[in-house]
Amino acid sequence: MDYREYYRADAKRRRRRRGFQRFCFFALLLLLLLGLAAVITWVIEAVGGKDDPSASLPGQSVSSSAVSSQPEESSSGAVQQGAALPEKGRVELSYFTDAAFVGDSITVGWNDYKGAAALPDTNVIAAIGVTPPVNGIQWAGSDGAMYDPLQAVADAAPAKLYLMFGANKLVDQGDAAEDTLLSSYASFIDDLRAKLPQAKIYIQSVLTPTATGTDAHPGLSPERIARVNGRLQALAAEKGCYYLDLEEALCPEGVLSDAYASGDGLHLSKEGYMAWLEYLITHAAYDPSNPYVGGIDPGP
Repeated sequence: MDYREYYRADAKRRRRRRGFQRFCFFALLLLLLLGLAAVITWVIEAVGGKDDPSASLPGQSVSSSAVSSQPEESSSGAVQQGAALPEKGRVELSYFTDAAFVGDSITVGWNDYKGAAALPDTNVIAAIGVTPPVNGIQWAGSDGAMYDPLQAVADAAPAKLYLMFGANKLVDQGDAAEDTLLSSYASFIDDLRAKLPQAKIYIQSVLTPTATGTDAHPGLSPERIARVNGRLQALAAEKGCYYLDLEEALCPEGVLSDAYASGDGLHLSKEGYMAWLEYLITHAAYDPSNPYVGGIDPGP
């Protein structure tokens, strides 16, 4: 091979080598750019996730109830979904200043006794013979004038709602009465949520009458009320409300205590309302703005 041929062969080898080097350079540059883009994307998503309270970690899901008003307390006093609110620390009577008691004739009784209970500012929105108001139903006031109970609750703008319904529907012994009660209760809670999305809602158990009350109203048998209260507890869990088992305090032997019952065995005496209030004082969901006496959340 003479010099010219060697030179041409060597030049061809150098061109191939430079081409390969350029290829490697651009391939490496492309990989670096792709890696940089991935890092930037991860950073943006990470920052966005911190700003989004509903963001979840991989493999986790967030239900709509998890970011709604599902009952939650401090980590030391968490309320299990579906569980009755347990006895907690005591709250001051001022806790009930922005509360409303809503219900039937048993709740109406608060109008007679809230002064004695030192609850002058607590709203009582209740009427005789009523069930949970739905579909625009009107109630009769003490003066006989009709009013919209849902709007009355909204106008009062309470931060806490204590609901009690059931007896008036359950005097009906028909098979559909229980389902109708639960359906109207659920609809009423939905309506309240739409009007007062930040309010704490407490569903209170139906009280089992004394033997005198059950004899007069066979539909209010202990077995039936126990079944309905179980369904109300499940409804509270479903709707993100607190469930209060008033029977624990007022019906210690399975029916309304004689010490708390009025003559008809269905409604309450003054002592009954005082015992009811004591139960509410010790069964309030923890709220840092209305701390327990002493400012401590004692846990479950």
